[in-house]
Amino acid sequence: GYAFVVGTNRNGPFQGGPLFINIQNPTAPVSEGGFGNGGYSHDAQVVTYSGPDTDYTGKEILIGSNEDEVVIADVTNKSNPVTISTIGYSNIEYTHQGWFTEDLRYFIVGDELDEQSIGINTRTIIFDFSDLDNPSLSFEYIAQNTSIDHNGYPVGDSYFLASYRPGMREIDISNIGNQNMNEVGFFDTYPSNDNAAFNGVWNVYPYFASKNIVISDIEKGLFIVKKSE
Repeated sequence: GYAFVVGTNRNGPFQGGPLFINIQNPTAPVSEGGFGNGGYSHDAQVVTYSGPDTDYTGKEILIGSNEDEVVIADVTNKSNPVTISTIGYSNIEYTHQGWFTEDLRYFIVGDELDEQSIGINTRTIIFDFSDLDNPSLSFEYIAQNTSIDHNGYPVGDSYFLASYRPGMREIDISNIGNQNMNEVGFFDTYPSNDNAAFNGVWNVYPYFASKNIVISDIEKGLFIVKKSE
């Protein structure tokens, strides 16, 4: 019953943190505050928690990708959100976006500017969030591409990553607990090169029951694809 607004005004009352909008009556939305302790939040995921950390079962947990760190907060009480913990990683350039695996044990993060700024291959950072009070870095997955990663979303044993010029990449995460991921498929909308530049696939949506995947390409528009047999 809530919309969580991110990318907000840094000079606003919550310093760019998420806003909480009650939309239980969608024709009369009501602002119920926000979360400013973590600073500016570029992206966030909010879940009703049912993961391995039983201290927070049933709580509404927000994970913010906040430019220079990941912030975990309890936002159950909209008038009094509480920071649970924060975590960073090496070579931070821009903590852009992250998403839980379906079991809520791992949180997969993309740093949007590290490939271009540092000159590394596409890097995905995997955190172990089995203890929300004490999150830890599990490992980093380095792809064969030199491109920038943007948004990524796990579905079952697959992680679908919008990766700008090399398009959408599908990565097998079935062995993520053993710190192992590998690419198993792709759909390349920008076949000329995989350079670290802001062209090509900006986002993906892999959650339809039909298993159709919607891909948004900055220059070429929308693609609807399905895994080949």
